[in-house]
Amino acid sequence: MTAKEALKRNVQERVDSIKDKIVEIAKYLHQNPEIGYEEYKACELLTSKLEENGFELIRRVAGLPTAFKAVLRGKSERPKVAILAEYDALPGLGHACGHNLSAASAVGAGIALAKLMPEMNGTLLIFGTPAEEGVPDNAGGKVVMLDEFRGLDAAMIMHALDRTTVVCQSFNREALEIEFIGKAANAGNAESSSKGINALEAVMIFWHAVNSFRLLLKDDARVFGIITEGGVSPNIVPDRAVTRLQIRVEDVQYFQEVIEKVKNAAQGAALATGATGNIKKYANTYVNMINNLTLADTFAKNLTALGVPVEKLHRRGAATDMGNVSHVAPAIHPFIAIVPRGTPWHSIESAKASASPQAYETTIKTAKVFGMTAIDIFTDPDLAGKIKEEFAQATAQQ
Repeated sequence: MTAKEALKRNVQERVDSIKDKIVEIAKYLHQNPEIGYEEYKACELLTSKLEENGFELIRRVAGLPTAFKAVLRGKSERPKVAILAEYDALPGLGHACGHNLSAASAVGAGIALAKLMPEMNGTLLIFGTPAEEGVPDNAGGKVVMLDEFRGLDAAMIMHALDRTTVVCQSFNREALEIEFIGKAANAGNAESSSKGINALEAVMIFWHAVNSFRLLLKDDARVFGIITEGGVSPNIVPDRAVTRLQIRVEDVQYFQEVIEKVKNAAQGAALATGATGNIKKYANTYVNMINNLTLADTFAKNLTALGVPVEKLHRRGAATDMGNVSHVAPAIHPFIAIVPRGTPWHSIESAKASASPQAYETTIKTAKVFGMTAIDIFTDPDLAGKIKEEFAQATAQQ
């Protein structure tokens, strides 16, 4: 057995020795779901566990109250390897995206690696990244934290799904809020209502316009959303109505074209009704993922070594702020199966699955693979160099 193999065996054993603690983290987060930028319980739990194991904790990273950076230095500063954790939940559904497992696997890997770091050339970082889901205003914690990721030699995150693949094909994403301002009047009186301007009708016309073109969009482009405000009483002409939507498109140029289509539909609806239309971004723009294939292949080999079969890339149209990270540092965003194929995501089924025995077993294995992959990078300068070289070539083409 080589020295590297012994270290990788050691980190697996360390994960096994704390597997109950890792599961406790995943269970606690699942039982205490918090939406983006409100993940105070999650942040406190995760930072306390890392601090107990020797990490230097930096809280409120980039001014975000539930973001953190945990640092543990080895014999040298570089390479810098980061494992990222997500822990925000979905309103009404809880952890239907499995972010409780993302956090547990990242922190579990950090704890398992902690006692090995004095032997390593490099620095281990665990980042807590809030608000990945496009729910609160300014969603996309990694975008806000982006300067923290510049200069990393590798960045990894895990996301649960219904299949295992180490390559993430994510789309560009824009999140828009469109507000229509009309004029209130008595809706039940013809003389009075004739003086009103119906903001809700403007929203409905807007979505009719969007529906007229969105089925004709190419390349799996998507426009979808909800009406968040449509009036206060049936007998009052609504003087304010609001819709929130997301636009997901893979190609950068076509992405901008679809955004313009949506904005034009809003302007047309305002003109048709006499309302005033206001358009704003309510969350940070997500850009598509640059998968570092050298890093992905290393991660895949470690998954396979643990008996986890890895599938080829499957087109899903995901959107993640990890894509933004991949433009400033070599990064991967593997999907790891916790449910049977075809289980709908962001659903009651996926929320239940995120607290299943299979999910916890997968989380334990992912923590091991994070640790094994970090050891590969810390102990192999050639691998670190290839990861860096691929990143430089990929970003030069952007």
